[in-house]
Amino acid sequence: MSQAVSQEDIEKAIRYFKSVISVGEILAYKELLALGIKSPEIVISKLLEMGVIEKGEGCYNLVKEPTKK
Repeated sequence: MSQAVSQEDIEKAIRYFKSVISVGEILAYKELLALGIKSPEIVISKLLEMGVIEKGEGCYNLVKEPTKK
């Protein structure tokens, strides 16, 4: 069952990941909760789908935007 997340939560999470660049899974979850995001796991899944972050070994990393030539 898919749950909707607010655009505000998505934007908060994007700002968070831009500020930390790389962060452990557990810490990311806890810090997103502290930012007021009620369903961090859903927001993280959405950011993964959007290609904003990628999952490493026990961590999430901000995806660098491709450079324009």
